[in-house]
Amino acid sequence: MAKKNKPQLAIVIHTEEEFNWDGGFYRSNNKVTHGQELITFGEQMIEIGAKITFAMDYAFIESEQGKMVIKHFNPQQGKNIEFATHLHPWVNPPFANTDKVSNVNSYPGNLPFESEFEKLNILTKKIKEITGYSPVTYLAGRYGIGDNTNKILTELGYKTDISISPFTDYTAQLGPNFNQYNNDIFKKNGLINWPHSTGVVSKIPILTSYFNKNPEYYAKSFSKPLSKLFNKLARVKRLRLSPESFSLRDMKQLTQSQIKLGQADFILSFHSPSVKKGLTPYVQKEKDFINFTQYTLDYIQWFTEVMDGKHILVKNINRITNLETKLSKSHTK
Repeated sequence: MAKKNKPQLAIVIHTEEEFNWDGGFYRSNNKVTHGQELITFGEQMIEIGAKITFAMDYAFIESEQGKMVIKHFNPQQGKNIEFATHLHPWVNPPFANTDKVSNVNSYPGNLPFESEFEKLNILTKKIKEITGYSPVTYLAGRYGIGDNTNKILTELGYKTDISISPFTDYTAQLGPNFNQYNNDIFKKNGLINWPHSTGVVSKIPILTSYFNKNPEYYAKSFSKPLSKLFNKLARVKRLRLSPESFSLRDMKQLTQSQIKLGQADFILSFHSPSVKKGLTPYVQKEKDFINFTQYTLDYIQWFTEVMDGKHILVKNINRITNLETKLSKSHTK
């Protein structure tokens, strides 16, 4: 009998400025006030064995507090810390002539090739300038990859893209559609694509297996009243490995379910402003903050001690599920 792969966990922080998530996208919204809180929480995670990939956008790395965070963690780079790239087009030069950016252009993959390339090139060089390290991991802002993203990342020397959000459709917001994707890690033109850990669970095991192996049918299963009712009775739900909107129980359930299906590599993710109360929709009250921090720390310990898991940086992923297959399907609207 073949030996099962040891579970691996990467912590990915969407490291960015603070803004009103329902208030539009503005170049002037580039404030960062949660630097000390991010340092404190980051050290708490590292102390219990975690490794952190900071996917940083331009506004964060140009801010005083962002630079403070980078300076603090820079000595641990390559061991416990990876500095990666996170492109928010509205705060990343070159800028448009107006302060506000349209919803469609808030997704970097919707931009013309030249504009997406130039913004990402500038951000890549800025991260190298400040950290002394050329980033090799990319996370698109709003998960917004497009038809040109793979080519651009390859030309700029990136090795891994973690932008895919499985079982999720952003087309209503003019973004990409990831309904055809599960958690399989795959390559496209030499670029590793490692999706954010998301899965479907049900009290009926055969449904759990079916939807996770055939992700395109999950969304379709809610299109008719009878199938929607059946899903409700079968307790079919989509879970994400994140302390934002998901409980510790949810994260454990997702992990155990995916391991049974053969998945061994996981990404736990959240947005950096969530480490300070009142900056994201997920952490508004003191109770939210306590739950957010405790769920994260408890999950890391549980993954290590109960699941006998290993902690890695994204750049060190070395297990690929499917080679050169998935992105032959359209991932844009």
